Amino acid sequence: MVDAVALEGSGRRQAVIHIVGEQRGFMARVSARNNGTGRRGGAMGSVLKTFDVLEVFGRHREPMTFAALLSEVRQPKSSLHRILSTLVQAGVLEQDERGRYRLTLKLWRIGVFALDNIDFLQILRPHLAALSRGADETVHLAVLEPGGGIVYLSKFESPRSIRVQTQIGKVSPSWCTATGRALLAFDPEMRDKVLALPREKFTAQTVTDEARLRRILERVAEQGYAVTKGENHPEMGGIAAPIRDHGGRVVASCGVAIPAFRMNEELVAHCTRLVLESARTMSAELGYRGE
Repeated sequence: MVDAVALEGSGRRQAVIHIVGEQRGFMARVSARNNGTGRRGGAMGSVLKTFDVLEVFGRHREPMTFAALLSEVRQPKSSLHRILSTLVQAGVLEQDERGRYRLTLKLWRIGVFALDNIDFLQILRPHLAALSRGADETVHLAVLEPGGGIVYLSKFESPRSIRVQTQIGKVSPSWCTATGRALLAFDPEMRDKVLALPREKFTAQTVTDEARLRRILERVAEQGYAVTKGENHPEMGGIAAPIRDHGGRVVASCGVAIPAFRMNEELVAHCTRLVLESARTMSAELGYRGE
């Protein structure tokens, strides 16, 4: 079972590495059976060396330079360069403006079907289900991915015939969604990164102005929840609040997704109360004891 109780900082990266590690262990056993020695030669050896590189990222919180990776994996420069180039091209790694490497969430999305076994989700899923029943709408649990988007880790769909349709594991924009804003408002570094990037105007209601978005996120941080309507999709809206871990760090957000035509003042007030109560309960489940 993958251990991702906190999903804080490098937690998402660690969960991916644990999934990869299990796969690597299997590959190593197959290799040993095939050649009797476990030697790292040929195609099998290249695969194992690639996993060696990926596992390095599970031991470090910060992005890695080529030199730092070289000292840890102890592979020839040319071999390491080939592996890194391939992983970047495949979308598994990305490079920042200083040329350092870091994991994307691609492996996470590939391994999304293993998420039911993660303690973090096992703890929170009953509360997400209760929130969905109380709101009678679709509910999501979301986290930020390194590129600045959000990924839905879990959802409970509304039983209503007209409901918001979303996909687990798909990357969505953070700056124009309620679940994304509930995360960006409490992550200054990621907020600055996202607001420095070009922003598409998805609908007539989409806010793209940086100054206005900063004011919106400041308000989200003050009031503790985010509300959007028709910004990411003209027929969808949402209400979301942050979930904190034992140290007070915002590690995820829970949100109710609502068809825009149902978002009247009464329903928004009702769902906001439910979302805030649910976020507080889930934070307490993760050990948070603050206000």
